[in-house]
Amino acid sequence: MVKGQRVQMSLGTNDYGEAIVKALEIRADPFLTTADPLRSEIEAFIEYKLQQNEYSAASAESKRYALKEFASFVKKADPATVTPSDVEHFYQKLRSRVAESTAQGYITTLRSFFNRLLETRKVRTNVVKAVKLARLDTNGRKGFCDPAQRDKLIAKCKREDLKFALFCGFHAGMRKQEIIEARPDWFDLKAGSIHVRKTDTFRPKDREDRSIPMTKAFKLFLKSYGLRSPFMLHPDVPHGKSRYRWDFRRPWAEYVAEHGCPWVTPHIARHTFASLLASAGISIYKIAQWLGDDVRVVQKHYAKLLPKDADIEAAFS
Repeated sequence: MVKGQRVQMSLGTNDYGEAIVKALEIRADPFLTTADPLRSEIEAFIEYKLQQNEYSAASAESKRYALKEFASFVKKADPATVTPSDVEHFYQKLRSRVAESTAQGYITTLRSFFNRLLETRKVRTNVVKAVKLARLDTNGRKGFCDPAQRDKLIAKCKREDLKFALFCGFHAGMRKQEIIEARPDWFDLKAGSIHVRKTDTFRPKDREDRSIPMTKAFKLFLKSYGLRSPFMLHPDVPHGKSRYRWDFRRPWAEYVAEHGCPWVTPHIARHTFASLLASAGISIYKIAQWLGDDVRVVQKHYAKLLPKDADIEAAFS
C-alpha cells in the first residue's frame, strides 16, 4: 500500500518457487530508491567510475558505448524493469555480429553497471548474473609474424608515420592507443629506453608507467624520424570527440593487405613482439613488464612458445 492505494508489482518470473522467494524479499523490503532513466543512470555510472579512478577517459568512452547500445536494444526507461531475458537476447544478438570475447566484454560491463545499481538500491538483483556465457578458447596466442615477415613489413614501408607505428608495435609491443598518444619524452635515445607514462590525455591500461628497452633498429629510425612535439605521431592533430586522436587503422590495413598479410593488425604486432621474445627464451616476467600485462596473462598466452629448458640437464650433469 502506498498512501492508502494498492500497488502491484511484477515478480518477473513464471516459476512458482522463484515467485514465492521474490514476493518474500519484496515484502521484507518493499521500496527501492527511485532510479533515473536508464540512459541517465549510465552517465552517472561512468562518472562514478572516473571519479573512483577505475576507468581511463578512453575506457570510459568504450564502456559508455557498450551500455548505450544495450539501452537502445531494450528500449526500457526504468532499470528495475530489465530482465535476465533482455540481457540474454542482447548477448545473443552481439554474438551474431562480433567476436565472442567482444560480446562477453559488453556483458561484463553490463554486469558492473547493474552491480552499481544494486549497491545504490535501485534494482533488487543483478539480472546479468543469471546469463550464462559461452566458454572462451583459452589456448595461447597463435597469430604472430615470424622475424622475416616483421622485418619485411618495416623495411618496405615508405610512409614514415606508418613506419613509426610498425616499429612501436613490432619492436616495443606498444598498444594502439599508446602509439597514438606517444610523447617525445617517452623516448630516451641516450639511455636507449622507452618510457610509457601517464599524460594529461592518456593513462596506461594497467595504470602503471613502464620502461621498454629500445632496439638498435628502432633507435636508428628515431634518429632520422625525430622527437616530435606534442605527439610523436601527427603532432598537428589535436584531440577531438573521437576515441583516437588520429586513427591509423585504414592506412595500416591497406599496407599489410598490399603485402599479402591482411591479418596483421596493431594487436598482432604487439603479439609478435611478445611471441618472438618468448620463443628466444626471454623470461616471462620480463615480457610481462615490457608489455604492461599481468604475469599470469602473459604466461597463459605465451608460455607454450618457450623453448625447452636446459637447466635440468645442467643440474643433473
